[in-house]
Amino acid sequence: MNRLKKILISAFILFNFMIMARVHLPIENVFFEGLYRPVDSYLRFFSTFQDWYMFAPNPSRSNYEMSAEVEFMDGTKDTWQFPNPSELSIVGKYLYGERYRKFISEGVRKNENAFMWKDTAKFALRKIGENHYDKIPKRVHLIRHWEDVPLLSESFRPHGTRPPKFNSYRFYTHEVLP
Repeated sequence: MNRLKKILISAFILFNFMIMARVHLPIENVFFEGLYRPVDSYLRFFSTFQDWYMFAPNPSRSNYEMSAEVEFMDGTKDTWQFPNPSELSIVGKYLYGERYRKFISEGVRKNENAFMWKDTAKFALRKIGENHYDKIPKRVHLIRHWEDVPLLSESFRPHGTRPPKFNSYRFYTHEVLP
C-alpha cells in the first residue's frame, strides 16, 4: 500500500473518531470549538449534529413551533403548521418527528440560519398547495411560535398539554409572484 493511501485511511479513521467523540461530549471551549469546526460543519450538513440543549445541567427552557401563512391572489389565506412531534403517531415520531423538532428549534428559527428561510417557505408552499392546487399563491410568511417553560416550582403543566398562549413573530416573507 502506498504512503498516500495510508495517510487517507488514517485521516478517515481520525475524522470518524472525532465525530464519535463530538456527538457524545459537550465540548465548550475555544480550543475544541476550533478543532471541531470541520466536524460540526459536516454533521450540520447531514443533519446529524447533536446539541446538548436537551440535557442537564442546562436544558433548553423554551418550546418552539413554526407555521407558514400563504396569501393567495384572490385575497384568501391558509396556514400550515409544521408537524409538532408530540402530536404525531409513534411511527411519525420515529420517521420524521425529531427531525422537524430539530430543524425548527435548532435550525430555521435562528437568524444566523437565514439562508434556510427561502427554501423552508417553498416547502411550506408545496404542503399548502396539496390542498389548494386551484389557487395562485402570492406570498408566504414564516412565523415563529415559542413559549418559555416555567420552572416546576412556579407552575406544573401535565405532559402533553399545550400552553395557554404561544408568543408569535413573523420573521420572513417570501414573495411568490412579483
